[in-house]
Amino acid sequence: MEINLSIAQLVKVLLENQGYAVDLLEEFDAALDGYLADALVSIHADSCNVPEASGFKVASVLHSALPEEEDRLVKCLREEYQTATGLPFHAHSITYDMTEYHAFYEIDSQTPAAIIEAGFMAADRQILLNQQDKVAQGIANGIVRFLETESE
Repeated sequence: MEINLSIAQLVKVLLENQGYAVDLLEEFDAALDGYLADALVSIHADSCNVPEASGFKVASVLHSALPEEEDRLVKCLREEYQTATGLPFHAHSITYDMTEYHAFYEIDSQTPAAIIEAGFMAADRQILLNQQDKVAQGIANGIVRFLETESE
């Protein structure tokens, strides 16, 4: 939890320094109810149950009201995050809990949203703890790319 918050705070600063308005919300936040924004990105660190697993995952809601926009958000985050961190994309472990993440159903259906698992707590612990600037930069770059491009 502290890792997620620390990374989210760094992302917020990076985006605000570029002139974006940023709301930092908790996972179970009353403000999520009907939340309307240009984008919502939920930041998490993956489990340590599989010690050899390394990489990150990005997903959007399974049944989206904005499939093209959310696909683009996921793509922007995936590409920019991988470039910034060097971590591999761990596509084969995207879970039901990610594609059916509760916040996706609380926010306004016109808010494009994605969830990112920034790395695994065991194998990727060093980057999650000691290189949070890279992690945050990758997420911020993905968000900015999404916001500044119409389509790809």
